[in-house]
Amino acid sequence: MWKLRDIIVAAILSVVCGAIYMGWDWITTPLFSSAMSPVVGALVNGLWWVAAGLIPYIVRRPGAAFFSELVSATVEFLFGSPYSLGAVISGLVQGGGAELGFSFWRWRRYSWTSMAVAGALGGVGNTVQWYFEYQGYQYSTWVILGYTVVTMISGAVLAGVLPKLIGDALLRTGALRNFEIGKQARAQLK
Repeated sequence: MWKLRDIIVAAILSVVCGAIYMGWDWITTPLFSSAMSPVVGALVNGLWWVAAGLIPYIVRRPGAAFFSELVSATVEFLFGSPYSLGAVISGLVQGGGAELGFSFWRWRRYSWTSMAVAGALGGVGNTVQWYFEYQGYQYSTWVILGYTVVTMISGAVLAGVLPKLIGDALLRTGALRNFEIGKQARAQLK
């Protein structure tokens, strides 16, 4: 069951991630122009759903990946994302993919593997959106497969492994001791 502090921290971190996404929009758009292969651009895709890994890792509640990614993407949209409403759709599909990954472990296991799987499945959501909304279907089968694989790897690393590293670092500071991540860490020590 979600506690009020879980909701507040999830919302605050989601807003921060939304601001990061907005900055990422403006940095990556000129770097990965439409003239470049989408497979190269896919290398950095995972950062757009880092909230879907970080926030569930901290609060450890069903729905946290979906909630946090949708809030982050909405903030990105409200800040003026060049992707317009596509940013919100990204939040739905990327958060949904990550949520599916966490559901495989019934929201009870937050290991390197479960985090990487959740991040990679956020990449599947990203790929579906890219294929239909951003005309990914116009590319050859090899480019589509390359984009999918690279996006999933990017998600596993940037939205799975990186949030785990950040969460573990925050846990060591003591800042998360009253959240589920802290309670579970203490229970493992007993």
